[in-house]
Amino acid sequence: MPQRGVALLPLIIILALILGAGIFFWKPAVGPPVSKMSEPEKERISDHCDSFKFSHEFTDLKTISSIIPPVFRNSKGIMPTMLINIKGKVPLYMPTSGKLVQGSYHNEQGVTFYMWEVEAGCGITIVFDHVTDPVEKIKNLFPNAPRNDSRTDPFGVPLEMVGGELVGYTTGSVNAHNWNFAVYSSSEKNYLFEKGEFNDRPKYYTQVCPLKYYDKPVKEAYEKLFVISDKDLSVEKNLCES
Repeated sequence: MPQRGVALLPLIIILALILGAGIFFWKPAVGPPVSKMSEPEKERISDHCDSFKFSHEFTDLKTISSIIPPVFRNSKGIMPTMLINIKGKVPLYMPTSGKLVQGSYHNEQGVTFYMWEVEAGCGITIVFDHVTDPVEKIKNLFPNAPRNDSRTDPFGVPLEMVGGELVGYTTGSVNAHNWNFAVYSSSEKNYLFEKGEFNDRPKYYTQVCPLKYYDKPVKEAYEKLFVISDKDLSVEKNLCES
């Protein structure tokens, strides 16, 4: 080795040790945990969640023939969801900003359907179910082949979308031509919790009326389409009642 290289070797070793120690002890900067937030910061978060609103309608009103509000009962039992009866192929939109975190692509009566969950913040989860034609970037979240059951899988990388963004189209279920829209709030418990039989099923007792997050004019426009009984369906208790 040349003399100059030999002379520089100790210096190179020292620099490498310093750099390695820096990498080992370095930690990325993260925001303070809630317990260490100042009171004004906590209040801002609380105020935001208390006033949480949907900024856009989740579909076009003119495409809806009727709505079965949650919670209804059919031949299979209690269904904690809102059922949207539609006319033809209809567009679906994000009612607020959020990220798609998990979903299902499955066969049902010889037709494939998509379902996904959206985390909207403040402990609020939004579900789109019986979607027949999602936009390409949502479709890419799912495997190519559908399952024969509707179990959900987490997405490798959650997809963030903004309020009002088109998520896809649906023609609804095979026979009834309807689709499901549901909202859950982790900070609330509905009457199903008091029944006791659903205490191990949060998606039943944390179900809320999706319309509660809209301003009065939009809420009332949807409510005009409510039907509390239809064929074998009957609303056990309307969560959308004021």
